[in-house]
Amino acid sequence: MRVMDNVLSKAGAGALAVTAALTFTPMAAEAATIYATSAEIVVDGPRGTANDRDNINNAFGSADGSFFELGYDAVVEFQFGTPTGQSFFGPGSLIEITFNNDPNWKEAVKIEVGMKGDAGSFVTADPLPFVNTNTFANPVFTFSGIFDTVRLTDMTLVLFGQNTNDPSDSTRSLTGGFDLDAIAVSAVPLPAAGFLLIGALGGLAALRRRRKAA
Repeated sequence: MRVMDNVLSKAGAGALAVTAALTFTPMAAEAATIYATSAEIVVDGPRGTANDRDNINNAFGSADGSFFELGYDAVVEFQFGTPTGQSFFGPGSLIEITFNNDPNWKEAVKIEVGMKGDAGSFVTADPLPFVNTNTFANPVFTFSGIFDTVRLTDMTLVLFGQNTNDPSDSTRSLTGGFDLDAIAVSAVPLPAAGFLLIGALGGLAALRRRRKAA
């Protein structure tokens, strides 16, 4: 019986070692797309109120036609997933809406990714600037690394001024900014081997109980 227990114990330990190795080995896994679920306005900017565009909840979830206007020169940080604050990697997607994607109405943002509360961790994503008229068809931004926060800085007024089709229309000079419908990134997946590790630990625990009973 003792010999058999030793064999089982070694087999269990071997399985645990292999499973642990698999767990910490990078695995090709299908990453889930996660959308913004919370946001903090770090620097506020003037935005309009028509069409509920001042409601930041419009920027959460998948694209649905409703949008949040960042406001000129505003800085807003977004986090993702449920629960919020999940880690992610690139590429990301940023959906903008302006007059049904009118190519004559340019708006732009600077996109940065980093870790919440760590100012030194933020890096700039490509393209810079992210201009709506260049990305309507392919709204993708890219970066390297794993982060938990996307920071958007509106650059519309800096780059394009009033940028109005009608010089007599002063509204654009008062409020505006990038109109954000949705922002998405790829969640860092839990390796399937993690579940194998849990199973191996459970098996060893059962083995110990069996040995005590014997």
